[in-house]
Amino acid sequence: MSTRINRIGAVFVATLLGSGCRPSTDEPAAPDAVFDRESVPWVLSARVESAPNSVWTLTGTVRARHEIPLSFRIGGEIQARLVDAGARVEEGDVLFRLDPRDVTQQRLAAEATVASAQAEHENANRERDRLGDLLVKRLASEQDHDRAVTAARAAEQRLVAAEATLEQARNAILYADLVAPAAGVILDVDGQVGQVVSPSQVVARLAEDGPREIEVQVPEARRIDLPTEATARLANGAGPVNGPTNGSASAPTSAQVTLREIAGSADPLSRTWRARYRLPELPSDPGLGTTVTLTFETARGASGPTARVPLGAVLERGEGPLIWRIEDGRVEPEPVELIGVVGEQAEIRTDLAPGTPVVALGAHLLLPGQAVRVLER
Repeated sequence: MSTRINRIGAVFVATLLGSGCRPSTDEPAAPDAVFDRESVPWVLSARVESAPNSVWTLTGTVRARHEIPLSFRIGGEIQARLVDAGARVEEGDVLFRLDPRDVTQQRLAAEATVASAQAEHENANRERDRLGDLLVKRLASEQDHDRAVTAARAAEQRLVAAEATLEQARNAILYADLVAPAAGVILDVDGQVGQVVSPSQVVARLAEDGPREIEVQVPEARRIDLPTEATARLANGAGPVNGPTNGSASAPTSAQVTLREIAGSADPLSRTWRARYRLPELPSDPGLGTTVTLTFETARGASGPTARVPLGAVLERGEGPLIWRIEDGRVEPEPVELIGVVGEQAEIRTDLAPGTPVVALGAHLLLPGQAVRVLER
């Protein structure tokens, strides 16, 4: 079989060389002249084949369903770091502590403001009551009484504001300790002792206990056909870092996973789409960051007719991929959508029926409607 293909290729190349090196005649051909049979180029043809179910893989990593960036609500200097990356923590554990001196002074100042506002409020109330009695005895004017009532009301509001400021100062003292919002594993730590941090500056990341997922980056060409089901292949022994080990290699484990979410837009640099698949509970939970291979199977015709042609049949001239359809000894362009490459075959989406002859080699030399001589593959 290979000898026959080699002979066909040799004949095809010889024909191309012979037709390209033929000397031109002195007399130009008339515009409506008909080329003789020897001037018609040879092309190697193939037939459009139905594409089987497309099987492909992506490599991803195990991630926690919720990964929480941790930061202080207030700014200050980190006085203590009580956790390292990879450590397991429980809800309420103190992870970092800020220098409390500033917030302590703020609380003292707020308490003094409250005491002052309380005194002013009491004095304003007494003045209002005194002028009220004098008004009844007609020893004070209504104008003076109204001013006293307004002053008492303003003093009351200043006291409310001072008490709110004191409550904020008390909260700030609590915020000086950064505690774990949930049980889980610390993924990484950025904050260091002596570092001055601002509010909302991330100092650590927590992977919350709970469901595990597999995150993969999906190429743009696969985005439209991304299956909702896949097979995940991982190792039995891919458990937690500090989990028990027996020193023996673990056999791969397969599990069915389900698509949970896919990003709303492609990454601007890699032009891939982030997708997450739910990982079911396993006898031995895989460690965070474990490499996992997802195997997908895209059914033929999932989003339009798909087919396969030789890779050399697909031509790109800046207006989208196309192939040359052979009909009655002439070629016509047929736009297609390139899905992917499988070995030496191009997987395309096209409306051409299986068995349609197309040009498999020499596609870049042709023009629409050009007559050709066909050499079948």
